[in-house]
Amino acid sequence: MKSQQSKGAIVLPPAESVLQRLIQNTLLFQEGRLLGFETKGTITNQVQETVRHRSVIALVDSVAYAVPEEIENRKDEQFAAIARFVESLKTKYDVKVDSLLLKSLDYGSADAGMQAYLRDSSDVICMSPTGAMRVSSLTRNLMFQEFHGMVGKPNAEQIRDDYFEEWLTEALLTYESRAQGYPERPNMIMLARYMTRDLVLEETVGLLSDVNHVPTDHEVQAFYEANIEHLTPPGRVKVQSVILAGEEPARLFKERLDQGAQMAWLADRTAEVLDEVAAIPTTWLIPSMIGIEPNQAKIGLILDPMEVPGGWVVAQITDVEETTPVPLTECRDEVLRRLKAEQISGSVVDSIRRLVEAADIVTVPDAVELVTAHLEEWKRKNDAQ
Repeated sequence: MKSQQSKGAIVLPPAESVLQRLIQNTLLFQEGRLLGFETKGTITNQVQETVRHRSVIALVDSVAYAVPEEIENRKDEQFAAIARFVESLKTKYDVKVDSLLLKSLDYGSADAGMQAYLRDSSDVICMSPTGAMRVSSLTRNLMFQEFHGMVGKPNAEQIRDDYFEEWLTEALLTYESRAQGYPERPNMIMLARYMTRDLVLEETVGLLSDVNHVPTDHEVQAFYEANIEHLTPPGRVKVQSVILAGEEPARLFKERLDQGAQMAWLADRTAEVLDEVAAIPTTWLIPSMIGIEPNQAKIGLILDPMEVPGGWVVAQITDVEETTPVPLTECRDEVLRRLKAEQISGSVVDSIRRLVEAADIVTVPDAVELVTAHLEEWKRKNDAQ
């Protein structure tokens, strides 16, 4: 909601609407669980990887924030502390790296034999607490970063060494965060729960949105005619305008126009009108260029004063271009896209309606008041930021 609104004050929806959405989301989540989405690999893998990553971040943060705030060059010291911590993990877990094997991995070579070795070899580069780290595993993971390949790259050795160090560091931090129980902490459990819920909701809505109906020519034509306004380009406008020295003279000028004065007659009799300064061009203009919506454009409309470089403009629409709808033959793809979107929306709305009708929904007596209090509290915190 915050991202979808302008920079002005956020207008919260009614508590009743929020409560209704909460109920609908709960029903959709329950339906997704019944369909087995909660244990679907694509969902569980995303959740596990997010928890793993956030656990590593939490562990690293705990090391960084142990550096006293008052210390000089604290950020540099924090990075140094993290580096020392990683080195201590190598010692703690007796990490063994085959440096000679690592240096022999020539990712910049165009030799087919070397490239086959890099892809397929099970030779062990390193033994870490997570197990054996093999050549083929390093290659497979490295190619996610260097997906265009490294053949011929002059810095292939440096890329290899840097990536291996990152790979090993990530493995050690992952193992240590698990050993210290980070993934089982309450905030991580809550993160996993909320993320699972969001992904199950997304999967369920996606299933309900899977509309395979192919509309007939008659349905397309009917939809085109029913939405003809959306398929008609906005008409351009022409204006007559004057520019005045200040805001107050401009507002007074508009008031006199509203009372029935003619712009040319009034301009000749208003000292604040700047004859030597160009106002709005008299060519065809798109309505948005003068700050109005297309449906607001009508002959005779007097616009509110607008500040421009050099003064304030008062303008009046003198002509509105007549436009015709785009022929169906030229906008069929757009019509089909809009029709499909309407079908999807209708399918989701109908499915939610049937879920609501089939469910036994019970809310606490003061549910609306609880939601209202929560919204107000959130708004207070947001406004204070």
